[in-house]
Amino acid sequence: MNDQPVAKNVDRLLSEFRRFSGESEHDPHLNPVSRLASSLFLGLESTEVSIGSLAAIVSELNDRSFEDRAEAFHARRDGSDITLDETLTRLAKEGFETFRGAVEGAPEGIVFTAHPTFALNAAKRDVLAAYPVKGGEAEKASWRQTLAQLESSDDKITLRYEHDEVRKAVAHAQEAVTRINKAILDAARQYFPEQWTTLHLEPLSLASWVGYDLDGRTDIHWGESIRIRVDEKAKQLQRYVTVLQKIQGDAPSQSLGELLSQFKAAATLAEKQAEAFSGNLEDPDVVVQAANLLTDENPARLISLTPAIEALTKEIDASETDERKADLILLRGEMEAYGLGLARIHLRVNSAQVRSALRADLGLDPDTGFLGRSALGVAAKKSMAAQRRAVNFGSVFLEKMTARRQFMLCAQILKHIDADTPIRFLIAECEAPATIMGAVYLARLYGVEKKLDISPLFETPQALESGGRFIERLLHEPEYRDYVSGRSVMSIQLGFSDSGRFMGQCAADLAIERLQVLFARALGEAGLPNIEALVFNTHGESMGRGAHPGSFKNRLDHLTTPWVRSRFAKAKTRLRTECSFQGGEGYTHFQTPELATQTLSMIWAHAMSPLVCDHEDRFYSDINYSWDVYRGLKTWQEGLFEREDYRKILSGFAIRLLFKTGSRQTKRSQSGGFDLSALRAIPHNAILQQLGAPVNVSGGFGKAAGRETDRFVEQINGSPRMRDLVAMATHARDLTDLSVLRAYADLYAPGYWSAMAVSVGAGKAADAYEATQMALEDSGTSGAFHHLADFVASDLRHFDAMISAIDFKGVRDEPVNRDRLCVLHAVRQALMAKAVSLVASAPPFSSRHDVEHRDLIEMTLNLRIDETADLLGRIFPANSKGGTMFSGLDEKVEDVDAEGGAYPEIHREIIWPLREISVASRTLSEAIANHYGAFG
Repeated sequence: MNDQPVAKNVDRLLSEFRRFSGESEHDPHLNPVSRLASSLFLGLESTEVSIGSLAAIVSELNDRSFEDRAEAFHARRDGSDITLDETLTRLAKEGFETFRGAVEGAPEGIVFTAHPTFALNAAKRDVLAAYPVKGGEAEKASWRQTLAQLESSDDKITLRYEHDEVRKAVAHAQEAVTRINKAILDAARQYFPEQWTTLHLEPLSLASWVGYDLDGRTDIHWGESIRIRVDEKAKQLQRYVTVLQKIQGDAPSQSLGELLSQFKAAATLAEKQAEAFSGNLEDPDVVVQAANLLTDENPARLISLTPAIEALTKEIDASETDERKADLILLRGEMEAYGLGLARIHLRVNSAQVRSALRADLGLDPDTGFLGRSALGVAAKKSMAAQRRAVNFGSVFLEKMTARRQFMLCAQILKHIDADTPIRFLIAECEAPATIMGAVYLARLYGVEKKLDISPLFETPQALESGGRFIERLLHEPEYRDYVSGRSVMSIQLGFSDSGRFMGQCAADLAIERLQVLFARALGEAGLPNIEALVFNTHGESMGRGAHPGSFKNRLDHLTTPWVRSRFAKAKTRLRTECSFQGGEGYTHFQTPELATQTLSMIWAHAMSPLVCDHEDRFYSDINYSWDVYRGLKTWQEGLFEREDYRKILSGFAIRLLFKTGSRQTKRSQSGGFDLSALRAIPHNAILQQLGAPVNVSGGFGKAAGRETDRFVEQINGSPRMRDLVAMATHARDLTDLSVLRAYADLYAPGYWSAMAVSVGAGKAADAYEATQMALEDSGTSGAFHHLADFVASDLRHFDAMISAIDFKGVRDEPVNRDRLCVLHAVRQALMAKAVSLVASAPPFSSRHDVEHRDLIEMTLNLRIDETADLLGRIFPANSKGGTMFSGLDEKVEDVDAEGGAYPEIHREIIWPLREISVASRTLSEAIANHYGAFG
């Protein structure tokens, strides 16, 4: 294998795996993944196979899976069924007021969020975006050559990096909105020649919480949020300057010239202000200087675009050509949509932070007091009596309560940076209405309630299931009704991550849909005139975070189903929906201006498409049975989450199959032992992917069907909603292979290593294998894998029996390449075994190093490969200090002992190979993630 071309080696392994798979059909004891992994490991031990040759195979498989991923990414985005031009024509035929309602007020929006999955570096994201999906073989060959020339490297992911990436995505999104607005104006000029200049364009909203989201992290200083916000202001002002200069052209206008001068001066000042907030804001003197520069009544200071927008409107009326009018209308639309920022901002905290901030003011225990029925009344009464409290940056500096400080930041942003643009204030883990009412009190306390949309996040199973009553109780409270009436909007956020971990993604999807329906009902019954419902769905790019693997239309219908839209229409409530695109892989939809235009065109056109709701859908007409299915799914998934073997697997070596994807910590801070609920959704889902078992999506349908399999199949075939949901689970099932799980069990079985020792007899290798066996004796890892596989197998067996009888027309994705995925796992397991064998074969060493040989073996079994290599390097240095000190001696000897403790052979034979395995492991994780279309 070592001397064969890489492509031939890959094909050989695939063929060998298929042969083992065929044999396993006649022998249940034969695991094809284990068989191939063991064969490769034996080849490594005999040197018939080299680490380098397997690394080359991994690289080739990674390229192949990446190409499949790129092709699928573009294919799923084919928006031919929801084109922009057709939508505009249809809307225009329905009259000007219908047209105006569709292109103003942002009925649809996107939010760039900071739960990043930067599994692909920036260069690879560029290559993915450039895949010639409709190109010929020559174009694809050129694309492959570009891919092959990429260097394997990781981007250094920090908050600044994430913000730079979101800034690029927002810039492309702004270009895309401008293109869409131009198309809207072209249609308006054609169909409404007397009215088109009155349009204030905002078909879509853009927002970001990158740099402002404090839920689950403490590493974002308040000063960094201010710096980012002012820097965004400077960049947007520069954009306005560029557009104004182009409009001025050869026909300069005095009023536009004045705006141009004003914006240039304001942009320069904002740059200086942002720089001032880059200093050490733990130093009060630095805070004073930065704050004074921001708050100073400088003539260049600009905090409102209202006068500029009024000037543009006058200029539009006075302009003599339609082209100039159109350019000015486009600019006015940008100013009204973005204000003095690149996009609208979302600040986010969690409910515990809000409750802690309210302890003294409301006299409620943060842990229990907010849950009582009287707590809402207490918070409302306090809100009614709130007296506005003035703040400055000294107040912000001195405030220790995170939630209070964030409300103060809102006040300072509205007072000194942008007075016009509303801010969203998201509260995560929200399960008590009193928390929201308390937040309204804080908003009034700091004078920001007129520009702040306070939004609860419903994400935990408890919050999703009780969310309907939560909303009803808020809407019955007069003080809350006054607040939302003042804003003319009631907003909620729905999360797919924690819910998808705790109750399974499919059960979570059903609970999220139900809560949206209850939201529509509650607003319809509340009797509040002209209140808009805003639903922000924070899904991700993977199935484990709510992304449907079908077409882009499937994805959008999955987030806000036609049934949900019909319920808001029935309640005569205007619905505005937003969805998130999460860092890294989510940003690939905006990697280029062309992709961004296609993405936003599809989102807006889909939202504007005629509502088609199947009222005969059996999911809704037989809702009692449907909720039995929901309860079955939820029960199975909750049982999975509570299993000890599941906890052991997710807390063990598998967590090191991941790589750093964002600046936020993998786990929430905690004390005591490992708590599975503290593991964040992205690593949780990514571990399941990396073990070939995305069971939080594929599992539970066997349980849900119970003994009524035929009825369940009839329900699915009679329900587009259920087919859509089951299609996602089936795609996850196609990517689930229990032979992979059991192969990891075999690798960590003491008996395997004992058998290896027996097979080679006496000698160094036998000693190494036996040492590994002893290190595994009490680990329990192998048993945990087998027990979990048994539990999942029972459910999947029933699910498999149903799949063939389900009509997936229009929603099911193409079959996955599971053979290639299994080969990747086999190669990984062979390399893992080789790493253990290398470390176990290391020679004895002194106890003065405070580590024993067994410790090194256990570290390697836990995939702490780089740490182990570092330790071995310190124990067995490649070069000797003594040898260097006496290198000037004329008398030379070849005896290694004369080097005074140098061990170049240990580095050559153990440490360097470990480094090779570590690099290959990183590529393996990427290659496996490619099969899932996203990481985590």
